[in-house]
Amino acid sequence: MARKAVKRKKSPARKKARAAAKKAAKKTALKKAPRKTAKKVAKKKTAKAKSSAGPASGLDATLKLRLELEELYAAYGATLDYGKIDEWPDFFTDDCIYKLISRENFDLGLPLGTMFAEKRGGLEDRVSAVVKTTIYHERAITHLITGIRVLGTKGGTIHATASYVVLETLPNQYTSILNSGRYDDKIVRKGGKLLFREKLCIFDSALVPASIIYPI
Repeated sequence: MARKAVKRKKSPARKKARAAAKKAAKKTALKKAPRKTAKKVAKKKTAKAKSSAGPASGLDATLKLRLELEELYAAYGATLDYGKIDEWPDFFTDDCIYKLISRENFDLGLPLGTMFAEKRGGLEDRVSAVVKTTIYHERAITHLITGIRVLGTKGGTIHATASYVVLETLPNQYTSILNSGRYDDKIVRKGGKLLFREKLCIFDSALVPASIIYPI
């Protein structure tokens, strides 16, 4: 005959030990749970910050470049307006090109310009001509530069454009428009400073007054 299984009664000491172990395990689980949740939240925040860092940093860089270009063009115009023409070459690189050219010639790809200077030496020659050799009436000129845009960047060179109007006031005469058009510029950064490597002043009219003394 099969023997009946005899159930062994658990001792009170064992019951207490098991109950204490379960209680301790629950406490440990409760302590670990908030830490795991906090870590998960922190990871999510970090991932979110990383995902948004790209566009934000790109926008910051664009705004910074925009402000730098506005300052560059404002300083350029002010230097010519306030008669500091000897500082004009400082806005260019040593291997620069400066040209004042009609829109018609520019559109047709013709190289002939009203005013042309190549490299820093050419700019300094122009300055010497204005200061020492050219005879002309004193005049006030004012540059109005607006619509600054970045057309593209390539190999560290910024292709930018802006519209300009230059006003001229001769002694005892009304103010008149001396020249208007757009700048088509290639700009590079040298020593943390933006400089023109190529500046094309493309004026609208086919006719140009003989009173253009200062660079545009």
